[in-house]
Amino acid sequence: MNLAINWRQIGCKRFWIYFFGFYFLILALRFFTTAGDMNLLMQQGYQALFALLFALVCALWNFNQRNTMLYLITTLLWAGASFCKIGVDMVLSEREIIHTIGVGVIFYGLSATLLYALSYLRCRWLRLSLKTVALIGFALSLLPALLILGYYVVSEGHLLSSNILLTLFQTNLEEVKSYLVEQNIPLWIAGNIGLITIIGTAVYFIASLKRQEKRTKLLLLISAFLVYMVFGILPRLTASFAINMIVTVSETVRMYRLYNDSLPERLARLHELEKILSTTDTDGLYVVVMGESNMRDHMSAFGYKRPTTPWLDKMVAQNPYTFIYPKAYSNNIQTVMSVQFAFTEQNQYDKKSLLDSYSVTEMASAAGFDTWWISNQKRFNTYDTPITAIANSANHRTYINNYIGTKTMTTYYDEKLADYFPELPQGSKNFLIFHLMGCHAVYIDRYPAEFDYWSDGKDARVDAYDNNVRYNDYVLSKLYEKAIQNPDFMAFIYLSDHGEDPDRGLTHDYSKFTWEMAHIPFFAIFSDKYVKKHPDVVQAMKQHQDSFWTSDLLYQTLLHIMGIENVPNNKPETDISSLQYNMPLEKLTIIEGAEYIKNDNTLELHSSNTYK
Repeated sequence: MNLAINWRQIGCKRFWIYFFGFYFLILALRFFTTAGDMNLLMQQGYQALFALLFALVCALWNFNQRNTMLYLITTLLWAGASFCKIGVDMVLSEREIIHTIGVGVIFYGLSATLLYALSYLRCRWLRLSLKTVALIGFALSLLPALLILGYYVVSEGHLLSSNILLTLFQTNLEEVKSYLVEQNIPLWIAGNIGLITIIGTAVYFIASLKRQEKRTKLLLLISAFLVYMVFGILPRLTASFAINMIVTVSETVRMYRLYNDSLPERLARLHELEKILSTTDTDGLYVVVMGESNMRDHMSAFGYKRPTTPWLDKMVAQNPYTFIYPKAYSNNIQTVMSVQFAFTEQNQYDKKSLLDSYSVTEMASAAGFDTWWISNQKRFNTYDTPITAIANSANHRTYINNYIGTKTMTTYYDEKLADYFPELPQGSKNFLIFHLMGCHAVYIDRYPAEFDYWSDGKDARVDAYDNNVRYNDYVLSKLYEKAIQNPDFMAFIYLSDHGEDPDRGLTHDYSKFTWEMAHIPFFAIFSDKYVKKHPDVVQAMKQHQDSFWTSDLLYQTLLHIMGIENVPNNKPETDISSLQYNMPLEKLTIIEGAEYIKNDNTLELHSSNTYK
């Protein structure tokens, strides 16, 4: 069989016009880089390959004008997704521009070539079935770029990120509704209509392409070329923002599943640790309460104008062993990541893998504590997360929220958790973690009517949030009252997973990050019994009240406070309950190193210990 291609018949001159036209289009787009000086010699091979694929596919369709325009538009949509980075003052490199255009070129080339090949099929039902599959694939290939562009528009100039997508994997319909309530609804509706319209129009035009003549030899050549591009080039286009985001999400979800699946293996290793772990006490009750979306800037104990924390205010004034930390930050502004880092050995500073990290519940159990996880949060998300694994490693688990995995609504208000405070035998060692629904939006859903203290402010959202904070303070008082009834009570510790920005109506959205979203309350209350047994810990906690701290260091602190000794990888310099604590402001970060706390534009407010 003669596989030689008659380029004169195909249109050699037009082919080269299309090749060089597209080549110089990529070149022109590269001039918009923000990463520094141009390097026109960089990745010329990729640029030529993408221009060659473009020209070949156009030639396959006999340089059909509709195909050419659709090819260009698809490619420019992908390019536009990367150019959104310029709008949010992020670096856009030449490499990323080239890689992103390449992804668009390959995706469209696959769809157009497959549709052309299907025209050879004589079986109508098979041709239509495969064509439907091809069109669905084409529509899905447009989604990543369109979602980035669409989110940029409807969020009024913010960038979609892997962190936001991970939040969607770990959330549910009710949380999405809660988020949308705070957004520009007409703009979101218009954005979704626009998204559907663009995809529908693109699918209509590519579906209506008609083959004018058979070009079997060229089809075979392009098919072989596409195999090389898909398996040899596409995996290397990692600089593409959209592709990198998708890879990050899939890899993180995979790691979550591995972490959950590896629980038996970690427990087996812990049995070995039981031989070396020890505690200084034979009894003791330690209570940790993890809040939700509670920002210290709206707590009167930290200087807020409204009396939103009457119980904590009283404790600070009357109990000398109540220590508050006005410079505490969440390690992340999203629940799963924040709780994961807080309750496991993993932190931002030693880069230890989640798969190699123990949880605080695992370590406490191995050290002889009876461990409890008592939660008003939903039990499961769309995907099991490390929070589930941490909870599952506790000896006892109680979930009072009956809306399992589907709602952010709750069966009870948080105060109901106090009824589930376990009856504990005297002279035993117990470690309790309470996970609140806290101040999660929608705020008015989180507290009963009798806590509607403020309703006449300038902003109903802020009023509702402040009411929520005051109710949260009441819940803490109820849990504390339960704890101190036990003669073995040692310590009561509270922090929130992350903050919130109700003043701007931004909740805790990654793409609209403000430092308020990372401002968390953190405080500890110790019993007289604990003070006598562990004066060095109490001295350190008192001494470091004005120190900066991030919540991913909680694991180390909790183990030390509970008197667990011989802990592997113990680093007292990261332990705020140690006199050796030494984490300077310049080193501290949040969101896995993405933001340095030294850049917090509210630090001057910290120095005066007053807030807006």
